Amino acid sequence: MSTRIPTLAGRQRPANLAVLLRETFVALNDLALRRLAEDGHGAVRAAHAAVFQYLDDTGTTVSLLAERAQMTKQAMAELVQHLESHGYVQRVPDPTDRRAKLVQPTRRGLEVIALAQSIAPAVEQQIRALVGTDRMQALRDDLETIRRAAAEA
Repeated sequence: MSTRIPTLAGRQRPANLAVLLRETFVALNDLALRRLAEDGHGAVRAAHAAVFQYLDDTGTTVSLLAERAQMTKQAMAELVQHLESHGYVQRVPDPTDRRAKLVQPTRRGLEVIALAQSIAPAVEQQIRALVGTDRMQALRDDLETIRRAAAEA
């Protein structure tokens, strides 16, 4: 597990299920970020996933990106600005609302999305090699069950 877990009274805090899930995500995400950096996309950080993950092909407003990512518009605007300054996204006028701007991926942004999507099967194969095919399927099923139940609660 990551050394990012804070300590309490000099000992690492117990990792509940939510912490284990988050730390596992962080470890897997770090693999993808290293691969992106190796392919010339070192300006992309973990926080930028909130933009790429919720960005529609035709463009998305900063407000909608923020809503989807469950963050403030100001925080999302900062992420978009960073990606825009590095050539990953562009802001264009919204054809349905002259006051609004849409955030769209550039060619470079589409490269990042495609690369991230190509990394996922390799990561899943690594996990399958660690836990086996049956446990991998059970893990997927269990996570989906938990996700649905939490969404309905």
